[in-house]
Amino acid sequence: MAQDRTYELPIAQTVLPLPCYFPSVSSVKTNLMPVDYVELLDAAAHPLFLVSAFDIANCPPEHRPRINTALNRGKGRGTAILMDSGNYERFWKGEQAWTPDRFHDVAKETEHHLCFCYDNQEPPRTAEAIAEDVVSSVLRDQEHALGTVAPIIHGPTELLPIAARIVAEQLFPVFLAVPERALGDGIIARIRTVRRLREALDDLGFYCPLHLLGTGNPLSIAVYSIAGADSFDGLEWCQTVVDHETGKLFHFQQWDLFKDQTDWGNNGALPYIQSALMHNLEFYRAFMADLRDALMDDTAEAFLRRYAPDKQASLLMNAIRGGE
Repeated sequence: MAQDRTYELPIAQTVLPLPCYFPSVSSVKTNLMPVDYVELLDAAAHPLFLVSAFDIANCPPEHRPRINTALNRGKGRGTAILMDSGNYERFWKGEQAWTPDRFHDVAKETEHHLCFCYDNQEPPRTAEAIAEDVVSSVLRDQEHALGTVAPIIHGPTELLPIAARIVAEQLFPVFLAVPERALGDGIIARIRTVRRLREALDDLGFYCPLHLLGTGNPLSIAVYSIAGADSFDGLEWCQTVVDHETGKLFHFQQWDLFKDQTDWGNNGALPYIQSALMHNLEFYRAFMADLRDALMDDTAEAFLRRYAPDKQASLLMNAIRGGE
C-alpha cells in the first residue's frame, strides 16, 4: 500500500522540513579545515549539517574543543547534526586503522542527533545477506552512539530496493541511506532506481524517508526529490559557487561573476572563501524551501523547469514518471 509522503522529520526536539540538504564537512577535497567549516555553519545558525567522525578523531588536538563547542552550541539552538561514520575519509586517505571501535569512541562522546552506521563498503552479494549485515551494524553501533543510528546500504544497484525494504521493515529507521553512486551510471538510471527504492519502501505500511549520500548538485536534488528521495548530503556547497539564478555550480574563482546576488559579495564582513560559502548556504536554504513548497503544491514540474531547459526537463520528467 502506497504511503502518503512525509514533509517533516522529527529529531529529538527538532523537526526538519523534507526534503532537506545537509551541507557536508570533510577534510577531503576541500579548501579549509573541518573546524573552520563547523564554526562557519554554527555562526550562520544553519539548521542542519553533516560532520565526519573520522575528521573529529583525527583533527589537531587544539581543534577538538572548538569543534565540540560549535556542535554543542548548534545542538542547543536546535541545529540538526548528522554524523557520518568517516569511511569516506578513510577510503580517500587510505587509513586502514579507522575501525568501528574508533568510530564508537567519537560517537559516544561527540554531540549529534543522528549518525550513520559504520558501513560495509564491500557488502555481500545477495539482498538478504546485505540486509542482515546492515541491521547487525546498526544494532552494534547504536550501543555506542549518543544519537540515533541510521542504516547505509551498499550493494549492486539491482539489489538495493529489496535490501532496503528488508532493512526498513526490521529497523523502522528514522531514515535509510543509499550512496548516489550506487544508483546507476547516469542520472536517468539513477532516477529510475530512486523510483524503485521508493516503491519498495512504500510497501512497508509506514513512510521511511530515503537519504542519498553524496548528492549536492541542485538539479540532481530536485529530480531525485520529485522521484521520491527525501534528504541529501554533499560537499558541493564548499567546493563550488552556485549561481542563484540558474542553480548551476561554478569554480570558486568565478564567484566574482555572482557576487551581486547576495549581500555577502559586497559587505566585506568575511574573507573571500567564507563569503562565498555564506552565499551558497543562502541559496540552499531558499532552494530547499521552494522545492518543498513545489512538492506540497504539486507544482514540482514547473519548479524543475526553472533549472533545466525544456528538452532536458522533459527527459527527466519522463524518467520520473516511469517512461523508457
